[in-house]
Amino acid sequence: MSNEPTTTEDMALSLVPFYMDGGKQARYLSYLVASFSITESCKLAKVHLGSVKRWRREDPKFKVLEDKAVGELREQLSKNIIDMEFTRNFRLILAKDFAILFKDAQDVVLTEKEQQYLLLIRKFYTPQQFAMVKQIVGGDGPTGEAFDFTKVVLEMRLTKEVKHGVSQV
Repeated sequence: MSNEPTTTEDMALSLVPFYMDGGKQARYLSYLVASFSITESCKLAKVHLGSVKRWRREDPKFKVLEDKAVGELREQLSKNIIDMEFTRNFRLILAKDFAILFKDAQDVVLTEKEQQYLLLIRKFYTPQQFAMVKQIVGGDGPTGEAFDFTKVVLEMRLTKEVKHGVSQV
């Protein structure tokens, strides 16, 4: 088991069903799923374009997956990657918060940095913040929909443009 965090390409690899065991074909396909070009995918996976052409000729399943990698698997990853990254990062934040809060609850002396962090995070632990987090992860909002990060970013940009009188045609 690796101590390295999962990369976007590893997440993309999880979408490549037939080649779950890894290998050059799987790495190449995972880069395609992650929106790299065929040439870039070859370079990053350390395979020659000639090998890819041979795999296409000799393995019909590979050709089908390559077509899917550029189409539906790429679309599936693009829909999920922001949510996956946000969730992973949020989980790490919660783990750090817990470690410091737990240490403080046991009356263990906190470092100056931990003291500052504790004071900073306290404002985020309110009933309102909790309700927002529940909506983000579970779709407990008024519409029953889960948080859509992309939609929020687009709405923020539109609001900013309208507020500052910027018009995009």
